[in-house]
Amino acid sequence: METIAVYWEPRIKTYGFQRINDLALIEFSYSLTDIKHLGEIFLKDDFKILRPKFIISHVLHHEISFIVCLPLKEGKYFNTSLEKASSAALCKYIHPVSILFFHGPHFGDRYGIADATFSSLSKVGVNILASGCSSASVFLVLATHDMDKAEKALNETFEVAK
Repeated sequence: METIAVYWEPRIKTYGFQRINDLALIEFSYSLTDIKHLGEIFLKDDFKILRPKFIISHVLHHEISFIVCLPLKEGKYFNTSLEKASSAALCKYIHPVSILFFHGPHFGDRYGIADATFSSLSKVGVNILASGCSSASVFLVLATHDMDKAEKALNETFEVAK
C-alpha cells in the first residue's frame, strides 16, 4: 500500500516578496543546428559578467529559445551583440522590467501555488511577461509600472509567515 501526503492550508504562506528592479528582458531563439554560434556569443560576452538575474529556456521545433533578464546597461550591450549575430532571431527587447519573487514553506509539497499567483494577478490586470518556478520559489517578470499592483494583489492572496 502506498501513502501519498499532500500539504494544504486555506491561505498559502510565503516568506514575503522581494524585488529586482531596473532590468531589461531579452527573448531570442537559435536553431539547434547553429548551437555552436550561440555558445560563441555566450563565451564572447562572458555571460556571467553580464549578471543575469533570470534565465529560462525551452526547445521546440528544432529551436532553443531563451528569456533573459539583465541589468539595463548589460541588457543593452547583450541585445546589441545578438543583433550583430545574423543567426539569432531576436523576438523581444523590453525595458524596464522588474522581477518579483517569493519563497514559501511547503511550496514543493502542495499544488495550487501557480494558479493562485496567476489568478490573483489576472484579476487586477497585471500582465506577466515571463515566469519560472522551482520547488520552493516563484519568479515573475513584470513591467516595472505593475510591481506595486502585483505585490498588493499577492499580499491579499498569500499570507506572509511571521
